[in-house]
Amino acid sequence: MRMRLKRVSAVARFEFLAVVKRWSYLIATFGLPLFLALVSGTVLGVQTYFLSQRAVESSAFGLVDEASVVDQSVFESRDGARIWTADGNDIIFFDDAETAAKQLEEGVLRSVYVIQSDYLETGEVRAIQSDKTPLLSMRGTVIEPILRSLLRKSLLGGEVEKAVEERVINPARFVRSRLGPGGAEVASVDEALELLMRTTIPLFLGILLLTALLSASGYLVQTVTTDKESKIVEVLLSSVTPEEILAGKLFGLGAAGLLQFGVWSSMVVVVALAASAALAAVVAVPWAALVISPVLFVLGYLFLGSLMLATAALGANAAESQKLTMGWAMLAILPLMVLVVLLEDPNGTLGQTMTWIPFTSPLTVIIRLSVDAPGVAWWEVAGSIAVLVISIGLAIRVGARLFRVGFLLTGSRPSLKELWRQAR
Repeated sequence: MRMRLKRVSAVARFEFLAVVKRWSYLIATFGLPLFLALVSGTVLGVQTYFLSQRAVESSAFGLVDEASVVDQSVFESRDGARIWTADGNDIIFFDDAETAAKQLEEGVLRSVYVIQSDYLETGEVRAIQSDKTPLLSMRGTVIEPILRSLLRKSLLGGEVEKAVEERVINPARFVRSRLGPGGAEVASVDEALELLMRTTIPLFLGILLLTALLSASGYLVQTVTTDKESKIVEVLLSSVTPEEILAGKLFGLGAAGLLQFGVWSSMVVVVALAASAALAAVVAVPWAALVISPVLFVLGYLFLGSLMLATAALGANAAESQKLTMGWAMLAILPLMVLVVLLEDPNGTLGQTMTWIPFTSPLTVIIRLSVDAPGVAWWEVAGSIAVLVISIGLAIRVGARLFRVGFLLTGSRPSLKELWRQAR
């Protein structure tokens, strides 16, 4: 039976307006991103302030030289102690380990480093840490390179030229960079920050796409179960065919989901532009992923939505419909389950394979384009889109038949034999 576009559009318009007028939809679309941005910014600001305050605090460490190799000229007398201040850290020299251990126990020192008497043969330095040291403290990673430099300088003791001595103490200062768009070299200021952004942006975009897909599909399940439980479907079937209802709900709720995804994406673009302007030397904005994401959302929604809508119609109530559609949602989140592999090797066998599977294709392509856009061939993106289009045709064809069975058999559950006959 040919679908009447006028009736399909009427159903679509009704479903669209019914969803976008809900307070829950408006809050999720506009309020939730702002709330998350506010909370995230506040938490990040508090943590940054706390860590910066801890960073400028002076930390005291003890040093005991049982091998008599340390050049003590760097230490100066202060309050009856020999102290060397380096990078905001006080290194206090002790003649014996017992005195240093006592101050460590009293909480005066963060840790004590004891250069063993056989240091020249073994290179062993014993590090004793206080039980009062904060769990997440990074002081040990800061102070130990300083002590290594002191030991190098002490061991050289003017035996080589000054320039050579300096290079032995500080052999290399790494200036990192990466290839930007067009092969131009772009300076990178902070490797840790770059790594954070390179992993956070794909994860954020992936979760954004997945949330939008499941949210829009969730509206489909909700409206179908509501119609069946309220018996509205019996009224609808008197003037509209099940296929027209399916198409109307699919397009109407899809438009609501696309609007929601568009609002969220625009906020991502604003944040990406701000980050690009502030950290141009570090952050590579994944423009390819941002541009292709609306297309992948629409295709992914039509594919998953048609399947979820059909299976939801088979449930006798809302709880049963949710259980029937859970499997489709689990298939859609598979890329997040193997996110570590995709981030580490986006163009490996797993990433390339999941690009061609319609259930995982949208999320996988977004992650791969976010991590390594030049490594993703154009024909892979085009091929994944073609596979999705073909899969959508099959899903809608089979889904429409199952949807019709589920709607016509309101209040009863069709047998597996009947479902298989209709699907064929």
